[in-house]
Amino acid sequence: MRLNGERIIIRDLHLNDLEDYFEYVSDENVGPSAGWKPVKSLDICKRVLSGNMLSKEMFAIELKEEKKLIGTISIYDNCIRKYKYVKQLGFSLNSKYWNKGYMSEAVKLIIMYLFEYTDTVVIECGHHSDNYRSKRVIEKCGFNYDGRLCKYKLLYDGRLIDADFYSITKEDYERRKRYE
Repeated sequence: MRLNGERIIIRDLHLNDLEDYFEYVSDENVGPSAGWKPVKSLDICKRVLSGNMLSKEMFAIELKEEKKLIGTISIYDNCIRKYKYVKQLGFSLNSKYWNKGYMSEAVKLIIMYLFEYTDTVVIECGHHSDNYRSKRVIEKCGFNYDGRLCKYKLLYDGRLIDADFYSITKEDYERRKRYE
């Protein structure tokens, strides 16, 4: 996959992304917000990156200007809704690039891709209930609030967290597009 935005490119992950990938997956501000333990070694990072490359679910978010991986965005088939035409998004971003609109741009590109080039009819997205940065991105991108799942997930550090879930339908997307 390759999607060109104004400031970013969404593309397949590559092994030459290793240093940039490690920079953000080792960041103490990133992993815990997304529910995963920061990666502490380049060797483990290489294995994680290789696994994500093989899964074909995770994609690089590259900053065009710097030709640098600044985060990832994932498209999953394993969704809350249990039928064929639903996808779920996940995302994370190097904290050095927070609050600059890069993730909103990436999510909007993926929404466009899924609704215009695949048979997707609903996209789901969620965040840990205390992750306000992700909530802001999700709401800015036009998702509608579906509800909270209490005690949704047990994290690596023993915390049991709630999660908020959202969705956008193809009809929502087409209606918004007409008015832009």
